[in-house]
Amino acid sequence: MAEPDTHPPKFTTYLDQNQSLLFSILPPEIRREIFAYALAAFEDTSRPYSKDTYWTRPGYGAPYRTYTELLRTCKQVYQEAWFMPFTYTEHSFYLTQQDRAPGQLSLTAFQKCLDLIHQTHGKIKAGRIRIFAQLWALEDGHRMKELLDMKHFYPKIITLTIRYTDFWWWEDNQPLYIDARWVDRIYLPESVTRFSMDFESIERRRGEVNYIANEAAEKWFFRRKDGKFLTADKADMFVSRWTGSSILNGQRWLRDEVRPGQLDYDVVTVVWRVSPGLAEAPLPMPCPKVAIPRDFQRPAPSFTLGASVTVLQLQRANIALDTPAEETWAALEAHQRVMQEAARERRRRRRAPRARPIED
Repeated sequence: MAEPDTHPPKFTTYLDQNQSLLFSILPPEIRREIFAYALAAFEDTSRPYSKDTYWTRPGYGAPYRTYTELLRTCKQVYQEAWFMPFTYTEHSFYLTQQDRAPGQLSLTAFQKCLDLIHQTHGKIKAGRIRIFAQLWALEDGHRMKELLDMKHFYPKIITLTIRYTDFWWWEDNQPLYIDARWVDRIYLPESVTRFSMDFESIERRRGEVNYIANEAAEKWFFRRKDGKFLTADKADMFVSRWTGSSILNGQRWLRDEVRPGQLDYDVVTVVWRVSPGLAEAPLPMPCPKVAIPRDFQRPAPSFTLGASVTVLQLQRANIALDTPAEETWAALEAHQRVMQEAARERRRRRRAPRARPIED
């Protein structure tokens, strides 16, 4: 992904625009709100992501873009608002394997933007940050710490999303858990007033993710760099639901389908907020791993013949992607029997002795 040139042109002269009511009547605070609204980012639905990716979800169905025509209207508007498309959008970071994320701005390029904005305008809060993380990349805390420790980085709200496919061994239907080493290692920027975590699972396993989320709300807290603490209140927890494709990276997950080609997701959100009067850690450290107990009753999948099949297998067998799971499995087995019989027949023909020509 090519890194953008974010350095603004330095105008030596520009009109004071006193004849414009925008500048002569409205104070800078009101202009800032107008510019921020006009430069707000939005999903570019003309370039949608494939629905069969790990990252397609509500609010992330297409790349985000910003109409920047406002910045070309006059030099003074540009001087006041050139940084807004960067600071007022929600920036997304993916601590994942490469095939689990769309293209994104590298931390190096992001740091250059932060440095430039700080050099030009001083301390500017970056608004909202969204982080998607696979547990293998999150739990030791190194990559999360690298992100949070960027210079001149002043987000107000950070949301960390753990997707169902980010959990350890979800492919094998293993019990869900999250190690807490990263919780103890990171320090949030002093600008952060709210830290949220989305714990996501498929509908069948919502009991597991609800248990884990409640454990995290009760037993985890976060520290800011200025020494303040963020704690969670279970009253602030909420649940959202959405439906996505059962095809992920070329595999159709029959085991987890609720309808042909579809997975239903439950997302439990826990919110940690600053506790102003808290002078010392509210809970013992280190924060504990959150995991479901061994005697937890986990509902069995309704389809148990197999976890998944590849889209390539279905295409070779000429099976429609919206065929119900049981029919899909039966059709695949029938196709495999036909292919095996054809292979045996070819081997028999190769081994059969050739008839000798009759001599006169």
